[in-house]
Order: sequence, then structure tokens, then C-alpha cells
Amino acid sequence: MAQTAGDFLASLEPAECAIASRFMVGRALPQGEEKRLQVSGRAVWRIAASLIGNATDSDTLGEDIFAAAADFGEAIELVLKLRPIEPPPELTLTEVYDGLAAISQIVGRNSRRAKLDALRALFERASSLEGKYLAKILIGEMRHGMSEGLMLEAIARMADRPVAEVRRMHMLEGDLGRVVGALRAPKAPA
Repeated sequence: MAQTAGDFLASLEPAECAIASRFMVGRALPQGEEKRLQVSGRAVWRIAASLIGNATDSDTLGEDIFAAAADFGEAIELVLKLRPIEPPPELTLTEVYDGLAAISQIVGRNSRRAKLDALRALFERASSLEGKYLAKILIGEMRHGMSEGLMLEAIARMADRPVAEVRRMHMLEGDLGRVVGALRAPKAPA
């Protein structure tokens, strides 16, 4: 798994690589910024249910869907498949990250409503499969086996560096994306 993830990371542009390294372990934003997002699983559920016109009946809808789903992300995917029109899968890593970062910056009076409106706009554009993984990232539960430790091995593979070196960098930095950024930064001419 680390090999496949490392090859994938190496295929991305540096900015996308940092985002992907976080997303694959269920982190929406850089370490230390996640708390400002303030989006609960219940809010995600209500947004998804409202996209099919069942915002007021989301609890009844949930019982049937959760019985058929393996996890929260799959439940969101099943709900989004009930929309009359399926959006094409066109969201990029950068668009999702920028949307989540913008949501985390919303503060002040009526910020909760503004955050939910911005998140709804993101889910409206997401295909069912994109919505599944967006939900998983938001609640921090990817459930696909990619732990931080495996991601550090993937980053080491991507950068062709010893795993111990990448682990030390992460221990000092604390954020996978910033580690990737440091390893993918252009080298200064000698």
C-alpha cells in the first residue's frame, strides 16, 4: 500500500501532493488548523439529506441507509445517489482543499450558517463517490488502511529518502503536508 501511495504522490504536482498526503489519512487541513473547520458528522448528514429534499426527514432516511452502508462515507454516497442528477466527478484536490480552508476561515456572527452553506455548495458539486470521500475526510475516518505510519513510508518512497529521515522530519514538523512540501521543494542551485 505504501508503494502505491508513494507512486501516486510522486505523480502529483507539489501542492496537490501535500493535500493528498493529508486527505489519504483523513485530515482535511494542516495540523493545528483542523479545529477551526468545526463541521460535525451530523451537519454533513443533514447537508447530504437536504440535497435530495429530505432535510426534515433525515433521521428516518438515515435508518434505512445506515443499515445498507458499511460506514458513514458510504452512507453519504448512498444518499447522494438519490439526487435527481449526478454531477460529473470534476472536483480537484486543490478545489476541495481551498473550499475546506475557506470554510475554516469563516468566523463571527452567523458563521455556523455560512460554514454550512459553503459546505453545501461543495457537496452540490461533488459526485456521489467524491461526496463519500469528502465526508470521510471531514469526520477523519478513511477506513482504508492508510495510517500515518504507512503514509510516512509512502512519502519516503515518493522522495526517495530513508523512512527514518522522513519520520524524524514528521516528528519535528507534525504535519504530513508540510513534510511533503519540504521534500518536494525545488532544490536551490549550488
